[in-house]
Amino acid sequence: MKMRPGRHPLLRGIWLSLMLLFLLPMLPGKAAGEMLLSLSTEEAQVGEVVDVTVQAGEKAASVRYTLTVNGKTVFAGEEDSHFVSSFRPRMEGAYELQVTVKYTDGTEADASASVSVSGTAEEQRGPDVIYSQKDGWWETRKYGKSELQKAGCAIFTLSHALQRMGWTGEDVLPETLAKTYAGCYTQGGTANARLITRASEVYGYSTRKELISGKANIRNMLQKGDLFSFSIVTGHIALVAGLDPDGRKALIVDSAPGATFERIKKGKIYYLEDGTFCEAKDPGSVPGARYYFETGEWGGLQYYMDLDYLARREVRLIRPVWLFMKTENGLTGVTLQTLGTASSTVVQHGKEQEVPTAELIWNQDGSAQQIAWIQKKSGARLLNESGKRIDTVPACALLPVFEVQEGRILVIYDENRGTISAEDAVLLTPAEARPGQISLKGNTSGRAKMKMRFGASTKEKVMAEWKTGTAVSIILKESDFYLVEAQGLRLWVQEDFLTAKEE
Repeated sequence: MKMRPGRHPLLRGIWLSLMLLFLLPMLPGKAAGEMLLSLSTEEAQVGEVVDVTVQAGEKAASVRYTLTVNGKTVFAGEEDSHFVSSFRPRMEGAYELQVTVKYTDGTEADASASVSVSGTAEEQRGPDVIYSQKDGWWETRKYGKSELQKAGCAIFTLSHALQRMGWTGEDVLPETLAKTYAGCYTQGGTANARLITRASEVYGYSTRKELISGKANIRNMLQKGDLFSFSIVTGHIALVAGLDPDGRKALIVDSAPGATFERIKKGKIYYLEDGTFCEAKDPGSVPGARYYFETGEWGGLQYYMDLDYLARREVRLIRPVWLFMKTENGLTGVTLQTLGTASSTVVQHGKEQEVPTAELIWNQDGSAQQIAWIQKKSGARLLNESGKRIDTVPACALLPVFEVQEGRILVIYDENRGTISAEDAVLLTPAEARPGQISLKGNTSGRAKMKMRFGASTKEKVMAEWKTGTAVSIILKESDFYLVEAQGLRLWVQEDFLTAKEE
């Protein structure tokens, strides 16, 4: 007698089991064996990045992320194409991440993973920090009438620059800078020129009102350690942090690269791989890229761009502090207003003050401080590394010397670094001097102006006219003339027009 399936209890059980095994992978939501969810950690702190990897196979079409904290859903996303992503916990609690993978054949697979979040991670900071403006962390951090996540690119750029210049502490973190310079916020963005200028008065770096252009000029300035804040694309600011090792392309630090890739025109973005520049078509192709599923945005990146592109967009100077003042607590960065061999005027934390030049340091290698006194009546030509004139230094000006080369002297004038001919200047060192004032018949008040000359003679060229009452440093006396310093110049004045202060 033939027995059909299902008639005998034992055979019926075997037959049903085989059918179940055959049908199970085809049922929606039951393909869990085809995918794997993993997190970078099972225990994290508030603010620490948690990386997510979903291994779903070649036929996976999309993934959907759902995040709960202490049983409450804080994020429920739509279909996403990124199977590798990240998130930053913003509160303590028991986190559970559930992912649903959808396959091309219509089936789905679910998986979940947990992470316990407690404590608070240290603030991201340091000379190589790259902030991610769009990672979700900055969504509630105020900046003017907006939030850092929406309108803070210039603030992040400033923080990147300050920390790369060696500044540390709470004051240079994005959230603090956003509070300090909330007045620089404009609708949907930042008045970047105002921000960079105001911050320079506090942090001592140098900048200019005008933008910097020219490929060769930008390269030369980057080689000397300058940084730039610039409008990398319409409505977005990023930092130019230097050059690649061979000096071919500019290194960019970008807090929101998604905006750059989306809006860039007539420009390319590169990354280095085994010493070769490779073009990046999207943020995900740049090494170190992180995609944050909560915001659907890419995290901050570091990459390279052509110098030609920077020259077309123009850049705003951020020149690191090169002048330091000795204090009880060590060296502190200051900005030079005027230089003299006896006394100089500097700006520290936005306040102008006169200090003995001997207390200033501008050669950090410890070498003796030297000052160039321009002794060419027509002025000295200031040249860049290519030999092109970038400015003319007036006669009798006093400039800090960084290096004495063969026939050339490396100086800085009006925040331009360059060289002058050694024949056009006399080298001096800081020295003490007597204080005095420009006067007329002993009177140091009034509006009268006295003629200041190139040499100790009434036949010498008049180089400037200083008002009575102008404070000067008296260097020496020759016949009936005094050699004096003020306003960054060293000039001669007749004895009758000078009153020496009692020591």
